Amino acid sequence: MGRFRRGWELAKESWAVLRADRSLLMFPIVSAIAIMGAAAILIGPGTALYANGSRPGGIVLWALAAYVLTFIGIYCNVALAAAASQALDGHDTTLRTGFSVARQRTGVIAAWALVALVVGAALQALEVLLSESPAGRIVGAIVSGLLGAAWSIATFFVVPVLALEELGPRAALTRSISVIRARWGEGFVGGGSITGLVFLCAVLPALIIGAIGVSLTGSSPAGGGVLIGIAAVIIVAALIVGSTLSAIFRVVLFRYATDGTTASGFDRTTLDQAFVPKRSLRRVAR
Repeated sequence: MGRFRRGWELAKESWAVLRADRSLLMFPIVSAIAIMGAAAILIGPGTALYANGSRPGGIVLWALAAYVLTFIGIYCNVALAAAASQALDGHDTTLRTGFSVARQRTGVIAAWALVALVVGAALQALEVLLSESPAGRIVGAIVSGLLGAAWSIATFFVVPVLALEELGPRAALTRSISVIRARWGEGFVGGGSITGLVFLCAVLPALIIGAIGVSLTGSSPAGGGVLIGIAAVIIVAALIVGSTLSAIFRVVLFRYATDGTTASGFDRTTLDQAFVPKRSLRRVAR
């Protein structure tokens, strides 16, 4: 309950920043549109090649698609982090101001996207290799989960570092880890639950609306379709808002950890408790 309450307070404080500069919402929207466009261009042809017998060509296109989608997501997140930092300083932000920073860091973002993709693929491959037996599936899920949690901790500040400091991929990862250890020691990040909290609060009523819509499709297809559409819109909006709030929070927390400044509306005690030590992950995070 204490962690949930802290997460909720941080979400409300981040919401105040977003409400003061709603242009920040445009970054995840642009990211979603770009990702869907790239997926349609690359995944569809890759699937067609694979289905028609050209498996190597299909796999190459799928791998390229995975990299491009990863790059787009990180690129837009860096732009959002840069714009959020400017908004915290009281400046008006636009898509241009955020993406101008990301454009200057394109090479570094491209390199980090490759690192993130390779690590993610390695974790999935490890889980697959360990899942040859029922016991192996359990061990694989535990090991990959612990390693995934450790990786999430280590990379928590990488995007703000890429946006606000002129560092390469390896230095950005080292910087992220050092900031966490210097301010909070080794622990499990509780503040990352902001996105989950927002999504949870929205998904429950959306599921109810969607379930009602599905039940009505037999007797009233139009009415059921409308309700299902409303539920889908609510979920998409929650994902957009939640991801924006999470990005704002990471920038606020990074600035607080590096220079001690507390953004307006944020409580210093709450920020100090953003990372909650957890013994089960300490050894993994080392």
